Amino acid sequence: MLYEIYAENFALISTLRMSLGEGMNALTGETGAGKSLLIDAVSLLIGGRGSDNFIRSGCDKCLLEGIFLPPYPQPAVAFLQEHDIDAEDNLILSRELVRGGRSIARINGRPANLSLLRELGRMLINIHGQQEHMLLLDEEQQLLLLDSFSADIAAPLTATAQAYQQMQQAKRQVAEFENGREQRARRMDELHYLIDELEQAELHPGEDEQLSAEAHLLAHGEKLFQLAGEAVSALNGSGAAVDSLNSAMAVVKNVAALDPQAEELSARLQSVFFETEDLARELAAYRDRVDLDAYRLEAVDARLSMLNKLKKKYQASLEGLMQLLAQSKSELAELESFSLSGAALYQAQQQAESVYDQAARQLSAARSQAARLLGEAVTRELHALAMPAATFRVDLPAAAPSLQGNERALFMIQPNTGEPLLPVAKIASGGELSRIVLGLKVILAQLDTVPTLIFDEVDTGLSGKALVSVAQRIALVGENAQALVVTHNAVMAAAATHQIMIEKHEEAGRTVVAAHSLSEAERIDEIARMIAGDKAGATTRSQAKEMLEMMRQPTLF
Repeated sequence: MLYEIYAENFALISTLRMSLGEGMNALTGETGAGKSLLIDAVSLLIGGRGSDNFIRSGCDKCLLEGIFLPPYPQPAVAFLQEHDIDAEDNLILSRELVRGGRSIARINGRPANLSLLRELGRMLINIHGQQEHMLLLDEEQQLLLLDSFSADIAAPLTATAQAYQQMQQAKRQVAEFENGREQRARRMDELHYLIDELEQAELHPGEDEQLSAEAHLLAHGEKLFQLAGEAVSALNGSGAAVDSLNSAMAVVKNVAALDPQAEELSARLQSVFFETEDLARELAAYRDRVDLDAYRLEAVDARLSMLNKLKKKYQASLEGLMQLLAQSKSELAELESFSLSGAALYQAQQQAESVYDQAARQLSAARSQAARLLGEAVTRELHALAMPAATFRVDLPAAAPSLQGNERALFMIQPNTGEPLLPVAKIASGGELSRIVLGLKVILAQLDTVPTLIFDEVDTGLSGKALVSVAQRIALVGENAQALVVTHNAVMAAAATHQIMIEKHEEAGRTVVAAHSLSEAERIDEIARMIAGDKAGATTRSQAKEMLEMMRQPTLF
């Protein structure tokens, strides 16, 4: 709740510190005393639009601070945790306006931008007035409000949210499948072409090196044949090396017969002869093997050219081409398998949509029942709040599927007989709008909502029984949330738990606004003044005391 408001150099306020209590707090005082000025201060404190007009004349800046006490509503706790702000102790919001349009905001002493201050402020204070925003009646909040009204909505709402998430996941998978269809088809065509090309090439490890060597030999075949033939002739021709060695071998053999010491020379010469004779035969065989087939050379060159083109095309060696072929076959198999999974993805999407539709229908049924009950309850409240002909209804217009189902909630009001039902947000009368909010708040008083509610002259135009009913209902709201009421009416002031008088006086030749929490005796005097003005006497004070006692009596609603 809002424990204390501090203002410095704000409009007619020089320095003001106002403490508030639990329950219903009434701000009273003469017309023009500055009650609405304090509402402006609170509005600025929670992120309202500021201007130099709020800065006290002759000052360069003004300061506003608000101290809040725990416990805080769950959305505010989550917000504070998200921004690493301690939520277990007091919470201090501050706003400083500097002449020239600058604004400085802080949360627990830490600088914060205005949007953060506004977001947190709307979770802590809700100002209900003819010109102020009302979080409770924002269309975005109306569905949440309806869902909070009935415990029967929680389970189907959870089921719908889970089904929606699963449906969206299935749709994303189908979308990814469909979006990649053309790309996969192109890639599969590329892979088919690559695989066909490399398979037709019938690649073998090391083939390019072998072919290069063969091509070299084929290119020099005639020269090799000629040289080999010349070597054979030199070794084995008539009178050539073999014949000469044979003749020498016979001579040395005869020498060895006469001189045993020459036997080793004879043996060595014989070995050389046989080795030369064998070498001549191998050279002849080599000569005969030399390939002089020009067609073979053309075939080898063509094969090498094809391999080199493939290596250049795919920027890979022969072994790299063979690895690329294996990888491409694996990728193609995966793509073909994924393409076949499309039917399963479509089936999964249809099943997820069916589950969501069923959950959403159950949610819609629960909401329809809750909408009827909430409409009847608010209508009864409005009848008691000086709107005897009013009808309140909760419509459920269709909306796009979402985590919250297939509909949105729209609060509708018929203020008077014969008028059309219109959205509450478009209602023309601020007083009627405030009473609608009040009626809703009474019904939903047990919910964890904004802890501090400010009603700015919600009693305008009311009197008699209707006024008493409105006052009692705001007091009832104060049992579950802090209520701050700006009022000129004695009945409304008497219903409050605490009363604060706002007054003007001169100080050092300037008008200043001050706030004073009233004691029980002071409350009697102030309420008497509100009843009879300056003519209040003993009788009026007796009436004021009786009014205070009466408004404290428990009331059945």
